[in-house]
Order: sequence, then C-alpha cells, then structure tokens
Amino acid sequence: MTSDSATPDPADPIFISYRQNDGTDVAAELAWLFRAAGIPVWRDRDDLPPGDTEARLKQAIAAGISGGVLVTTPDVVNSRVVKTLEAPQLLDLHADHEVFALGITNSVKTAGGGTDYNAPDRLLELRPGTLSGVDQQPAERNGLLALLRGFVWHRIASLRERIEVTDKTFHLSLQTRNTPQVYDRTGDELDIRLRPSDHERLPSVGGLQDLKDTIGLLPDAVTRSGAHRLRVAGGAHLSVAFTIGAALPSSRIGYMDVIDQQGATWASDGEARFIAQPQVQIAAEGRSRSAITTGRPSVAVYVDLLPQRSDTAFVRYIEAHEPFLAGWLHLTSASGTLLDPTYAGLIAADVAAHIRALSNGNSNAEVHLLLRCPFPLALLIGRLTNTLRVVVHEWDDSDPVTGEDHRARYVPTLRVRASASAGVIEEVLLPDAC
Repeated sequence: MTSDSATPDPADPIFISYRQNDGTDVAAELAWLFRAAGIPVWRDRDDLPPGDTEARLKQAIAAGISGGVLVTTPDVVNSRVVKTLEAPQLLDLHADHEVFALGITNSVKTAGGGTDYNAPDRLLELRPGTLSGVDQQPAERNGLLALLRGFVWHRIASLRERIEVTDKTFHLSLQTRNTPQVYDRTGDELDIRLRPSDHERLPSVGGLQDLKDTIGLLPDAVTRSGAHRLRVAGGAHLSVAFTIGAALPSSRIGYMDVIDQQGATWASDGEARFIAQPQVQIAAEGRSRSAITTGRPSVAVYVDLLPQRSDTAFVRYIEAHEPFLAGWLHLTSASGTLLDPTYAGLIAADVAAHIRALSNGNSNAEVHLLLRCPFPLALLIGRLTNTLRVVVHEWDDSDPVTGEDHRARYVPTLRVRASASAGVIEEVLLPDAC
C-alpha cells in the first residue's frame, strides 16, 4: 500500500503513535521535548478531539503532518490500531515522501538489559528488517534527545529552500504561558512551547528542564538554515525570553527583530554599548567592598523599564541579599514614559552595557538579573550578554508557602551562560514547590 496524500509540509507537526497501556509516559515525555525544541506534535490526548481512536491518524494527516514517531513498548503487540493502521501508513508516507521524517523510540529490552533493536519489526508484525533504515533510539531521556536531534536537523534541512526565498529570515514562535496544542502552531520554522505551569505566575519546572535539554539545538538550527535574519514572535516568561536571546547572541545571529502581541516590531541594533543619548538611567545603586562571598562574586541588576515604578520586589531582594552582593544597580527608562519600539535596539544596548560594566568592574561577577520590561526587550538584552554569567529571576506575587511576608518577590529561575557548550542553561534553579 502507498499513501495518496499530498507532499507533506516540513513545517507541519509530528505524529506520535503509541500504545496507551504502557506507552503513555514515553509519548508524553517525547512530546514535551519536541515542543520545547520547536517542533509541534500531534498526540491524541493533547490535540485530537474525543472520538474513534482509529480516526486519530486520519485526522492528523488531514490537518497536515511532516513526520511520525513509533513508540515501541512491550504491549504495542496488542494494539490493532498501531499495527494495522498507524504504523503502515506512517511507513508509506516515509517511503513516498523524502521530506517525511520517521523515527522509533524503543523501550523493549533484551535479556541482558540492552535495547532490543529487533523488537519494533517483531511486535508490529512486520517483515524482519523493514524498519532497519529508520532511526531507532532507546526510550530513556538521552535516547529521546538523540531522536529529537535528528528530527530537528531534518526539519531545518527541508526548510532551507523556503528560507532562501523569504529574505533569508528564520521565523521563530515562542510561548510559555498558554497550554501547548497543535492548533496554536504558526507555520514558523520552529514553534517553541513549554509545559503548562500549575503556578499562577512562575513557569513550569518540568518545562524549564525540557528547555535546558533542548536549547543547545536552537543556535545550530538557525545557522544551518542559511538564514541571515531572525524574527521572533509570541510571548513568554521574561526568564525564558532572556534565555532564548542568550542562545542566539548577536555574535552569531547578526540581526533579530521581535514582534510583540500588538504587532509592533522591536529590532536589534548592534552590540552592548553606552549610548550617547542615554536610553536608561541609574535610579539607585550600591557597592560593598566586604560582600560575603565564596568563589565568584555576585552583583544584581534590576531592569525596570515600565512607566509606573514598582520597587517592592526589588527592595525585598536587596534586603535579603545585599550582604552577599559586591554591587547592585537599579536601571529605569530615561524617558519615564511608555517605551517606543523604534528605539528598542538602543535601549537593549544601553542596558547590556550597564550590566556588563557592573560585572566586569567586580571581577567578572555573576549577575543576578531582575527584569521588569516588555517581552521583546528581554530577548534583545539576552542576546547582548554573551560571555556573562547570569542568574535570571522571575517576579512572583503569589501567597507565600511559608512565613508572613506577602510582598512580591523575585525568584531565581535559570542560571545562564551563553558560552556553555551544551546549551546556555547551566542549571534550572526554580524549585518545584515555590
């Protein structure tokens, strides 16, 4: 049997085929990793309406898919839907269309405890060797990441021609505040989505861990695409926006613009530097020659660029941490009014110059960054902080888990270093119960 579908669009989602009895956990983990890396996913529990299980692949194909993953678990042998409908049709699509990616994640073990690479053919009742040319990885975390890497490179290679004829612009969609579903895909080269959070303000810890494990693919994906420009749209927690910017530094991606929720464009403008006509001002600062420190010193920068000041969370942070800080800055907008996106690049450059100067002036101190600014600026500031070590914080005004201090606070969320070889996120700092 061969498929009669149209040529797949490489920007379309991936379909995950699995046996619910014992494959749900693997399929869910794989789906979140794909989404964190920017590849939308069709998965029945998240994206398909209630109804006949046999119709799930048909619905996905009708909407458009660019690849599939066969989740092979011991009980898949008992799934008529996977064996007779999903696996054969995914194989046909893979055979008929070079652009259609296919992979296998396999949790079946041999008697010796290794991955049983013959299990997919056997359990799906296929002729031995049918799946020998398909990328197959074990179902542990590292195996899922290896499988994902191949899908990302395949997707980007398949999209190079499209990028070539669209002003060599790479389009990236980013969202951390909505529940990810296949229906919110944009058709961009990558659609980064994180797990929804149970917390009213803070991002999902699991989602941040997914991002940590996948963000190393992002800069290579952009450069492999042949793009000369990067356009980002969406919305996100500011810690994540900053981190995405840090993963795409100006030294690697020359030009970036960010489209905000109102459709305005905030564009990058060169490197970190003090601006002749300052865009930000130092509202307050502090220095300490006797800061309590072990190892690398720490400094803090509060970037408060909204027109109405809100100092409570920052004051609380300084009260708790000033003895441990070699210095701190409170930066505000020089205009004191709503920011004009036209000057976004200059504002980001000015802010980054202040951050860099404070760190460099204190023995390359680690910067604790507290952001209160529009989402696009968090991205643009992040891309100008290469070589710096940054702990980026999130604002939280939820009721305290312990104690009676109900003031808003800043919570350390991610430790970021743009030059880290495995990806810019060195550590997820946000605790599970915040």
